[in-house]
Amino acid sequence: MSPSIKQVISATLHKPRYLAVLLLIPLLSLLYHQWVDSTSPATRPIKITGGTTHSPWEGLADLEDYEYDDGTTWKPGVGDWLNWKQDKRTTILITGGAGQLGQALIPSLSEEYTIHVIDIAPRPTSLPKTVIYHRECILPSSESLSQVFASNSFDGVIHLAAVSLESWCKPKENECHEVNVEGTKAVINQIENTLTKKRKRIWGENKTPWIILGSSMDVYPQEQGVSEKSGKNPSTALGRTKLAAEHVLEKAVKDSLSSEENGNPATIHGMILRFPEVYGYPQSTSIAEAFIPSLLNNALTSLPIQYNSNTPSLSLLHVDDAVKGILKAISRLEDNSKLGIRKEVEEFNLVYSKRWQIEDIVELVRTETHSLSPLRDIGSRNSPQMPDFSNELAKEVLGWQPEISAAVGLGLSLQKLSEDIAEYSRKWHQNHCSPTEDFPSDNNVLIQHLVEDERNKDLTKLKGCTVNMGFDNQGWLNHVKCEDGKHCKADTNKVTAMNWNQSVFVIHQVEQHKNSERTVRVVFEEEKGMGYLGYRLINDKEVGLELFDRFTDEGQVEFDVEVNPHSSSLRLLIPDTGKQIHALSNDTDSSTWFTLEPTTRWLHPHFDMRMNILCCPSEGDWPLLLDDYESADMRFGSTGQIPFNASRRLHLCGQAEQAVMHNFDRLFAAKQAVNKVENGQEAHVWKGDHGASTKKSPHSWALKDLPACYNDCNSPAICLQTGECKCVQADHCQPKRENPILSLYPFGEEPSSVGSTSTKSHLGSLAGYSNVLVNAVNKTDWKDILLPFARNYLNENPNFLKVYVADGYKGQEEIESSDCHKLQNKHCFSADSILYKALRHLQVSSPEEAELIIVPVYQQCKGTKFLLHDGIHHAMETIPGVKSGETTMALVLTHDWGICVAFAWEIWSAREQPLYPDWILNNVLVWSVMGDYDSPCYRPHQDIVIPARTCRSLDLMEHFQDVQSIKPMREREHLLTWSGTYWGTGKSDRLRLTCNRGGAGEKELIKGKGPQSSFENWDYIKDLNNARFCPQPRGIAGWSPRTTDAIYAGCIPVLIAEGSHYPFVNFLDWSKFSVRITPTELDRIEEILNSIPLYKIEEMQANLITIREAFLYSTDENPQDELNRKGPLFFALHEASLKIRTRYPVKEDK
Repeated sequence: MSPSIKQVISATLHKPRYLAVLLLIPLLSLLYHQWVDSTSPATRPIKITGGTTHSPWEGLADLEDYEYDDGTTWKPGVGDWLNWKQDKRTTILITGGAGQLGQALIPSLSEEYTIHVIDIAPRPTSLPKTVIYHRECILPSSESLSQVFASNSFDGVIHLAAVSLESWCKPKENECHEVNVEGTKAVINQIENTLTKKRKRIWGENKTPWIILGSSMDVYPQEQGVSEKSGKNPSTALGRTKLAAEHVLEKAVKDSLSSEENGNPATIHGMILRFPEVYGYPQSTSIAEAFIPSLLNNALTSLPIQYNSNTPSLSLLHVDDAVKGILKAISRLEDNSKLGIRKEVEEFNLVYSKRWQIEDIVELVRTETHSLSPLRDIGSRNSPQMPDFSNELAKEVLGWQPEISAAVGLGLSLQKLSEDIAEYSRKWHQNHCSPTEDFPSDNNVLIQHLVEDERNKDLTKLKGCTVNMGFDNQGWLNHVKCEDGKHCKADTNKVTAMNWNQSVFVIHQVEQHKNSERTVRVVFEEEKGMGYLGYRLINDKEVGLELFDRFTDEGQVEFDVEVNPHSSSLRLLIPDTGKQIHALSNDTDSSTWFTLEPTTRWLHPHFDMRMNILCCPSEGDWPLLLDDYESADMRFGSTGQIPFNASRRLHLCGQAEQAVMHNFDRLFAAKQAVNKVENGQEAHVWKGDHGASTKKSPHSWALKDLPACYNDCNSPAICLQTGECKCVQADHCQPKRENPILSLYPFGEEPSSVGSTSTKSHLGSLAGYSNVLVNAVNKTDWKDILLPFARNYLNENPNFLKVYVADGYKGQEEIESSDCHKLQNKHCFSADSILYKALRHLQVSSPEEAELIIVPVYQQCKGTKFLLHDGIHHAMETIPGVKSGETTMALVLTHDWGICVAFAWEIWSAREQPLYPDWILNNVLVWSVMGDYDSPCYRPHQDIVIPARTCRSLDLMEHFQDVQSIKPMREREHLLTWSGTYWGTGKSDRLRLTCNRGGAGEKELIKGKGPQSSFENWDYIKDLNNARFCPQPRGIAGWSPRTTDAIYAGCIPVLIAEGSHYPFVNFLDWSKFSVRITPTELDRIEEILNSIPLYKIEEMQANLITIREAFLYSTDENPQDELNRKGPLFFALHEASLKIRTRYPVKEDK
């Protein structure tokens, strides 16, 4: 007879070992699940290395990295899992501890305290490993904060989780209130719960923590704020929400005192610390768009310094002083907990008394950095000097006062930033480049595993690849071509639209041969079947390259290809002979001829061949691709031919060396400046020294003729400033820190049923798409897709510029009567006509009122003249202020090469001709479709990139008339699509894009829906609506009207052209609606795009649709529609306003 349940329970309770087993079962289960969570691979892709390529797409792919400088990673231990680490130290919870102030504070606390952090951001690698991190939200809608308090007992809470910038808070004050006020209430509620007996803890003491609330000096009116006793009547959204948060704490303390009077012995100890503008954070943790970080970064990188002269004067507090103030506050609260109860919340203003006018701060930084950055004031110089703040109470009660003046603190910040840039460049060089005399390896340890060289170890992966090849000719690359189908030569002669028209060869591996590392035996078959590349002896000195049958006695067709272990150059060996093909220069025509030479002729192996990889039958890891010479020369070259040793790493390693030396020189100068101030010498600006003089004319800029620097998204300043280049706007880097409101209130929906049509749009059976995209677009604010400095400008200056169109020059009527100004079936260059017609509806009545004079000239209109000089001379002679330069002229140029009023089929011919700007445009603001900043045909500091007018405009308007007409991402069957031709500069990139890659494109994105990659289909519009991504390889130049087609159809553009700016680069944040990959990553494009989570793809699509009108022009019949939409004219005029507000530093005589 089996025992009853009552008997089992009785026996268990009287036998401790049984009871212990029962208790251990759930405990072991908990341990197991926690172990699985912490050790199992995350549901994110493995990081894909790209050699010296810096891949901004990685920021989209959820690649979180918890690796520390010593190579170790942070993982929770058993004590973290169960939250009962036996630590006798005081325990502090820091909300928002991943923010800039939290990261600065924690190292000062972690030695003495047990620190918990709760934040919505990923764990920063700068945090000490001892910090216990909770990646959670504290808002009332989440249970996370309650769970953290339920499983931990805190002695204190430092509440820093909040929106901290007025520019973030002002446009979204309701959401800002939710974060700053409701978040504070949530924290206070948890503290209040510790006052009662309602919360029962499994183990540990139930303590009531003290709390420090981080607040802002914005709670005071800007004209006041002298001391803590001043009236609080904030005029900013940030100030209003911060003051409301203060009231939450004050009420909680007051209520707890009432509770004490009713017999509850516990009470809440609270303190408010108000901060002004805190600066001096490392660039890696600072908010890049905040005024001081932006000022310092741009001053060092020659990017425009934008400021608002209407901004009230600022009190600047160095972060070291802010941290010391918080430490003093903690000490006082701990003493209060022991010595007694204060009857109210203590409040302290941690401020530096002096308040600075913003222009004085800018001038001080310009002077100390010797900056040649353009200056842009978006205000109207309407900011009186405000009264100084007082820190007397903090000095008296806390024993705190700031020690670092603004002059010293800004100098220290510049010093730190210069040091970080130099050190980043040095480490980058060490990890990617071979040691040199000036840059030896650390501790003489040579890094043998550079990514490019590691990939080249196994040349058997070349089997089945299609390639071009070339040979060294006095340092230049001569391209192999077999134009007559028999004889092959190597030269530098170009063929219109086809670059050098090199022959394409398919590599076949000789299977019977056993290959060694970095060597493979192959034959080269001409792609069209004309034969196999081989050599024939011409005489005792010369051999000729020809095409033979595979098995021939007339010549040798098998070769051993060997790669240089430190580059991707090759040598062509004759098997089993000890000889190699050697390229020599023909002095008569600069072509190449060949000899057979013993490999022993050279002391070191002689590598004089290169291969351009076009396609391989595998996904990823194509040998030689990372050192691709063609794309490297597009980005970094300057001549009409390609240097033999051209590669990305060669150029980038050279720039890294220059950046190290340049920034260490600046570091030395910054230290000298700080020493002068610390030794009692006031900043130079107060001794008659000043920053460089400026002029309104962009052609006067001291740096205008320098080449563009390289942008590295991982670098502290992004721009790799070498002292020999000018920085340009980076349009591809993901923001390092962004408005937390955007991540706290996502608009996406969980893709629970991809392809589901349970909720239809109003189109019903005609489309039947789910409403996920409609909902997302409705929740998206178009201003969130602007760059921060553009958003700040627009908030201050919402109105258009006053413009006047300078009509009336001779020949204008004849040109404008031509049909070429209407939308065509091909060669659509009529964006100029639409803009000029729309501007006439906007213009002021008199040119004297205008801030911008429009000159209506037409660059591309077949059968008519291009009267550029006539139009400009007419404006100069008839409109006051134009000839003197007091009033700026603007015009539109819509053909391939923009301000270079000529044509070339590719970049190398453009350099060789060379193409150059017309001198009459020196100080003219040009709206141009051309944005290649590595050419002289676009001036990033002066010109504005506008979208080309697409010939598909009417089709796009018809098929995608509204959001409901656009298929949401989760319903799109293809990962990517592209249709186009194979010519121009980007010919090789287009071939790589459409390569089969071992069937990578044949895989299904959605089960049963066919291949994920779609190329060269007949229904272009349908393809745009059925693919998530639309790659944009380079054509003749970087721009293409296909970019507009993709954007308007809701297909995310994948930008492949390097060194190109896309439309409205100074206004739109392209990182929020496009993906950037480099030409050397095309071997794994499907893998890269599949690594981006669907929720991010949907977010990008919503952003795309929200601003898509910026890319499509109004119709020929109604050009005035441009005035009532956020189309090309809207952004063109506002970006023009930014340009004409800019002044340019000039070179001064020494």
